[in-house]
Amino acid sequence: MIRRLRRKFILVCMASVFVVMLMVVMLINALYAARSNETLDGMLAFLTENGGSFPAADSVPEGSRPQRTRSEHEWDGELLDSPEAPFVTRHFSVLLDANGEAIETNTDSVAAVSEEDAVLYAQSVLGGSQTGYCGIYRYMLSQTDAGETLAVFLDAGMQIRNGRHVLLISCTVALLISSAIFLLVCFFSKRAVRSIAVSIEKQRQFITDAGHELKTPLTIISANCEILELNQGENEWLDGIEKQVSRLRKLVNNLVTLSRLDEERPAGPKVRFSLSDAVYDTAMTFSATAERSGKHLRVTVEPDVFIAGDEGAVRQLASILLDNAVKYTDQGGEIAVSLIGGRRPVLSVENDYSAVNELALSRLFDRFYRADPARTGDGSHGLGLSIARSIAETHRASIRAEKAGEGRLRLRVRF
Repeated sequence: MIRRLRRKFILVCMASVFVVMLMVVMLINALYAARSNETLDGMLAFLTENGGSFPAADSVPEGSRPQRTRSEHEWDGELLDSPEAPFVTRHFSVLLDANGEAIETNTDSVAAVSEEDAVLYAQSVLGGSQTGYCGIYRYMLSQTDAGETLAVFLDAGMQIRNGRHVLLISCTVALLISSAIFLLVCFFSKRAVRSIAVSIEKQRQFITDAGHELKTPLTIISANCEILELNQGENEWLDGIEKQVSRLRKLVNNLVTLSRLDEERPAGPKVRFSLSDAVYDTAMTFSATAERSGKHLRVTVEPDVFIAGDEGAVRQLASILLDNAVKYTDQGGEIAVSLIGGRRPVLSVENDYSAVNELALSRLFDRFYRADPARTGDGSHGLGLSIARSIAETHRASIRAEKAGEGRLRLRVRF
């Protein structure tokens, strides 16, 4: 139980760290992508304003140049209207008519794209969004007064490569930080659950000690009852005492069993055994009991199903499920036991139970929980299914209760 609690603590902590790191990585890369697109669009807007190319340095009078701040129009450290700007960009432009035919192309600033390729690029983005990506090129479309379309393309390969580097670096840093946090959480998790572990250990030790202490007076009471029966003969009072002593002894044994199983150590050595034989033999022992109670037992067991574990504990698990089914099956109802093999064998015990809709299925495996509170004299204490769950957990199996149709209850164990 302590190990499970510690694992859950580590899992919750690392899940929280993972979510936070994922959000940080996504935010960093989203901000970088937005900034890169803003820079590219600024250059494209400048080229579009000038017909798809840089204006000659002496073609624009000094006083007529628009006043722009460095943050508005800047590319690779150079202002867009500086004489050096044309030498740090790779771009091309295509002017298309209303039918999408090329009127004019400009590929002077790029060597990897021919005029024919430039036209194909422009025609492929025509009719799409105003800005976007076409391969490694960022483009911008604009309409002229004559109804023509100017498509300007800018090489964004460097920004794309830098974006991949930012993604790789941010993911690597996030992974390293997460690994460091994982080691710290593993180191401090013992200290975090120590108080709970101490409390659970004291509770377990108390149950074990109390069980051993109660066994002695119960043995003495049982022995005295036998002596009184020899001297005075049988009577209803002595029978009542013996029944209650037997019930208390069973309760103490169940509590000690649960306490031992909570230590997460199997009841016996783990060996490979035939699950088919264990389930079939256990089911057959309940055949006569079911018939005497007016209930029909049907057993379907797939042969040659093997698992590794404690055979005695697994037989006890099957016995608990069958005992529960026999007790709570409606009069004249059917109990169906089935075992299906495979990589994860499944043991199912179904029975007719008309009040299945009233059951709190999620609580059936709670300690001292009774499906039918009215049954207080059947010798049970509501611990059987709790023991079954603990046995399943020690064998890394899952156990659950579910409806198997109208008026039928199914208890299923998946090994």
